[in-house]
Amino acid sequence: MIEKPQTKIAKYIFYSFIFISLSLTLINSLTQLYEDRIKILKKIGIDINYDPTRLLINTLNTSDKSLPLKNYKDLELVGGEEIYGAWTAPFDWNLVAIHSVLLPNEEVMTFGSYAIHEKEEKNLKVNKKITLTDKFKIERDKGDYQWKDHELYGGVDFDIWDPKKGLESDSHTIFKRPIVLDAFCSVVRVFDNDTVFILGGNKEPKENSTDTQKSTTFYKVKDKKFIKGNPLNYPRWYGSIVRTANDEFIMVGGEEIVSGVKSITPEILKKHSDGDWYWKILENASSNDLFGDVTVDEWNYPRTFLASDGNVFGISYNKMWVMEKIDDEYNNIKKVGEIPLVSRGGVSGEIIDKNPNTGEIQKLKLLTIGSSVGSQSSVVMIDKDKLITFGGRQYGNQYSSSNHVNLIDISNTLKPQITPLKSMSYPRADADATILPNGEVLINGGQAFNDKEFSIFTPEIYQPANNTWRSLSDAKFRRNYHSTSLLLPNGTVLTAGGDVWNAEIFYPPYLFEKDQKTGKTKFAKRPEITQIDKKIKERSNFIIKTKNTKEISKISIISTGSTTHAQSSELKMRFLNFQVINKSEISIKIDKNKNSLQSGTYLVFLIDNKGVPSEGKVVFLK
Repeated sequence: MIEKPQTKIAKYIFYSFIFISLSLTLINSLTQLYEDRIKILKKIGIDINYDPTRLLINTLNTSDKSLPLKNYKDLELVGGEEIYGAWTAPFDWNLVAIHSVLLPNEEVMTFGSYAIHEKEEKNLKVNKKITLTDKFKIERDKGDYQWKDHELYGGVDFDIWDPKKGLESDSHTIFKRPIVLDAFCSVVRVFDNDTVFILGGNKEPKENSTDTQKSTTFYKVKDKKFIKGNPLNYPRWYGSIVRTANDEFIMVGGEEIVSGVKSITPEILKKHSDGDWYWKILENASSNDLFGDVTVDEWNYPRTFLASDGNVFGISYNKMWVMEKIDDEYNNIKKVGEIPLVSRGGVSGEIIDKNPNTGEIQKLKLLTIGSSVGSQSSVVMIDKDKLITFGGRQYGNQYSSSNHVNLIDISNTLKPQITPLKSMSYPRADADATILPNGEVLINGGQAFNDKEFSIFTPEIYQPANNTWRSLSDAKFRRNYHSTSLLLPNGTVLTAGGDVWNAEIFYPPYLFEKDQKTGKTKFAKRPEITQIDKKIKERSNFIIKTKNTKEISKISIISTGSTTHAQSSELKMRFLNFQVINKSEISIKIDKNKNSLQSGTYLVFLIDNKGVPSEGKVVFLK
């Protein structure tokens, strides 16, 4: 039977109507979800100044394997004059990247939560529900399986990513359980020009041993080998580390995971006469008050920095403390103040939350915005002896996350000075802070309340020069607890982890400019470092070569990142003093005070007159 033309047209109109109706319903639902999120933030007293033209730049095309390094195509500017940066589309990662560190060879090491390998899935009997189907990939991005069977797949696998090779699988090298170690919630730090070390962490699942919480593990970059060193004296799950001017390392904080006993006594990594490294206990620096409180998180990743006077300055929850250097030894600790709790008043109101399980609207109890304290805050050093704390959350469910920002001046470590700065647009706990080449600080991720439904997708940049904040383009995925953020040599920022198995790369606004003729966004012309010494010895002046010295306005040096859990171990930056020698050469002066700028690996950037940075070069400062 042949269908009449009128019937075909009627069917076409009917199905078209259904399709349009469903599309409009979907668009309306998505719009409503976003508006609900906006309302929630306003309910807790946060004015986000939402601008519908903010999402100006198209998602970058990650199919281009050369993406991290090269220009590829112009990006259209959809509205407004200002550029807000751009995100790559999310791309798969081999594990939940909780910890990340930029290696001396400019590769990136990530590790933390478990990895699942296809070849193992065929013989996996313990949990047959875990598969590598497309459905699983979607579900794992929701965080449904991240911590399930963690004891089977802990922080035992390591991923080495080479950004120069792009984003495809051949840019990654996976080390499958290279050593008896569970590095989940450990500390990672560059040790020297060819070595990083991983300290403490979780109990090793295969051995069910807590001894790995005392582990010292060295990774040799050139040889791509893991080596066990002499163990710590105390288990350090969620411990912190700081480098001294003598190239020694001090460990503080952490706990023994099984018993919950806090590691209240610091220890220092020293060298025997035979050249072997060992950990020495600092008995007189032991403090239950600063590292042992169970009711808050004073033991949990204390924020530690070396001050220019040689003392170690730390923050445990809201308590500020100093470990004094006396006769070239660290063996004394004292409390020197507190960060005020609920500073500058609180903002309270009813929060409307959508229950993700039932979809019902529920009223939560009255909440108060707390102070920028705790292990959920982010702290960086933006200049000599100048610390900035971002967000965090006070202990107790009566507090939501904080949007408060504080400057802490530690030029006199025994009398630190706290100055409130302009608050962030969003309250954030567990957000990642990354110092950018131009001295600004990128804050990404976090959550307004202790629930993933209150995740903050909009990053913002703090501009220290004028104490202002600027909201940027939205990320595609939340980055909350257990996330990481890392400045890459090309000036972009890698974000990964949290409770999702993917990564994204953010291109800050300084990488773009608007073509006045076409109205399109394009990559800005960048200055170039044509030559620089890889090793800077004896604090001597050194030469940077570039194509045109007249266009250079600033030169920055930033410690290479080693990030985890809303902190980057002793992340600091300086603008360097320099003198133009000729058209292509610049002479750089390095601070000879090793307390101010310790030995280690750093990224060096040239900044032009328009604020555009060059690609960074990794140097080892001795």
